[in-house]
Amino acid sequence: MGLLSDPEYGSMRFIKVLKRIHSPLCFLFYIGAIVWFFLLGHREFNNDTYFSENALLPGLVTNEFNGEQAAKQFHNELLQELEDKYEDTDEMPVPWLVAKMSQIHLEVYTHNFTLNYPLGQGQVFKGTNVYGILRAPRTSSLEALVLTVPYRPLSSHQKGTTAGIALMLAFAQFARPKKYWAKDIIFLVTEHEQLGMQAWLEAYHGLQSDSGTFYTNLGSFWKSKKKGWEWTDHSRCLDPGTLKGRSGSIQAAINLEFHTPKIKYIEVKVEGLNGQLPNLDLVNLVHKLCVKSGIHHSYKNSYAWVRNRNSMDGWVDGVWTMLGMMSAQIAGVPNGNHGLFHRFGIEAVTLEGRDADDPAGIPPRVHQLTATNFYRLGTALESIFRSLNNLLERFHQSYFFYLLAATDRFISIGQYMPSLCLLCGAMLIRALSLWVTIQKEEDKKEDKKDDDKDKDEKDNEESEVIENREGLRKRVKGDLKEVKDKKIFKEDSDIKETESISIVSIGANYFLAHLIGLGVMNSPVVFSHIGAKYFDKPSEVSVYYGLFCVSALIVVISPFLLKLFRQRPANREELTIINILLLIEMSTLGLCVGMHNISLGLCVCALYTPLALLVGVREAKGGLKRSLSAYLKRGICLLLNPLVILTVCMMVYSRVLFPEEPLLSALGRGRDAAMQAIMFSIVDSLIYGNWLFNVATTMLLPVWIISWQLLCVSVA
Repeated sequence: MGLLSDPEYGSMRFIKVLKRIHSPLCFLFYIGAIVWFFLLGHREFNNDTYFSENALLPGLVTNEFNGEQAAKQFHNELLQELEDKYEDTDEMPVPWLVAKMSQIHLEVYTHNFTLNYPLGQGQVFKGTNVYGILRAPRTSSLEALVLTVPYRPLSSHQKGTTAGIALMLAFAQFARPKKYWAKDIIFLVTEHEQLGMQAWLEAYHGLQSDSGTFYTNLGSFWKSKKKGWEWTDHSRCLDPGTLKGRSGSIQAAINLEFHTPKIKYIEVKVEGLNGQLPNLDLVNLVHKLCVKSGIHHSYKNSYAWVRNRNSMDGWVDGVWTMLGMMSAQIAGVPNGNHGLFHRFGIEAVTLEGRDADDPAGIPPRVHQLTATNFYRLGTALESIFRSLNNLLERFHQSYFFYLLAATDRFISIGQYMPSLCLLCGAMLIRALSLWVTIQKEEDKKEDKKDDDKDKDEKDNEESEVIENREGLRKRVKGDLKEVKDKKIFKEDSDIKETESISIVSIGANYFLAHLIGLGVMNSPVVFSHIGAKYFDKPSEVSVYYGLFCVSALIVVISPFLLKLFRQRPANREELTIINILLLIEMSTLGLCVGMHNISLGLCVCALYTPLALLVGVREAKGGLKRSLSAYLKRGICLLLNPLVILTVCMMVYSRVLFPEEPLLSALGRGRDAAMQAIMFSIVDSLIYGNWLFNVATTMLLPVWIISWQLLCVSVA
């Protein structure tokens, strides 16, 4: 603490060196962070996966699954049922599912839920889940495992899940007479994808629609009324209903997404809500048992059947696999129903079946792979659940924070955190250098005052000698000196008043910047209402252009916020302190977000660290070179506005996906994609608790506002 508070440290050699080399040091930290991250894709910098939980005993049992014919029969009957009765509707065949589960002698229940769409002007959606419970013969329903499949109608733009439902029913029929189950098994079919899964989990854990939880949106202050708007608390828009039947504490869950039994390979999905990940032991278990069952498996750009003998090719594939995982984590949106289990302390993954011509891409040598069938899939599913049945306690020994470089290679939190720490360290070094600069300037001012005081004392001694020698002139000189001392005292007082630091003004500016961010977080509900009532526009258009107008207004008014609560312009010391606080807040934000979601934290720091290092106190007087530099920095700052970043990225991505389209058409497609992305982020924050939109508005936006202020304000 002495380094930050004692002015005497400003004269130390270390501080002098720091002031001289802090700019290249920050640059080296930034480059070092990027280089370190890309090195993690190489086998020399990551690790082989291994099991930490010995109780799993993966693959040690003899497989007994014999339900291939039953799965085929269930599959054909379900397809016939959908074609006969549900071809023109999106409803789920609840009676058929209830009948089949009852024939297997499961405890069958239905679960109804309701969604009051938060930005839909009174729209209401209803759904029904069907689940059956296989009670364990060896315990009293204290623990449970979940096997779930989302129902997708024939008209869905996504791949169907009829084969997954058939496999689930066949496995339930196989597992029903077995006596070795020590945990209940819940077989669940959800409607409306993740919405049904969220409602079932909330109802299972006793969360009601009017109960405020940590995951309730923090900024929902408004609710709609027929005659206007009212400031009030906002309850969750999802009414989960109640469950008629329950089991014990859920230990793990497997989600199936099989559209056909004849698949080439399985894609293992792990990313959950807000970037949460399942325990690494569960991921390793699935990959290992897929190998044992003879099923080809993959994760992102890593394919288990591809072996790179060239280390450089392996390095490139590892980097692309890491980037693919991070791109899925940044948005914070689960890529399967499994992602909603994680925040309840339940480890879960999704197994998705893929063909050779899958929309996700064509892997190398995929046409040479033999197609799998219901028998292999059932064998793998049996092995997974029998290993989970051996668990004596919850998953806790292996990693919860990691990155995957391949299906059998991982990067632990201790290996990827140095990259994030280097980015944040660059900003902290810059803040320390600015703080030392302020301390040094204060030292110079104090030394100057001491010199002036010594000079005045010397003048007083000389004047006393002169007064003793000359009588009349003494009186005259004394009067003149009194006038001179009063004038000097008045000038010193004016200088001291001018150069004093107003803590109130700095705090008020910071408070207003974050208050603006909080207001922007609450604005989508208002924009949606205004757009629907006065302009007859859909919610995504109203919210997007409303946020665009608010951003333009912030650009105009934010520089004037520094003039509030003050009678004079901000001086150099005040602007430097604001710059220091900006750097500290930005580095703290990156570390806090990165500890929970490394992908989002690393992306934020990689984008905003250059901006934080470019921002500084600008001189009012300067030549053409300084003026051009100031305009360039402002342009960079405008491009790093969260709304502008999203729009530009969507436009570039649309141009890459559709290169044959005209430029204006591709830009329009990118703008529409940005509208939908913002809308999905807002709705996800209201329904599921996704905090990407909240982070962008309450954390990144205030930092951007303060950066824009410093780039627009100058000192004389």
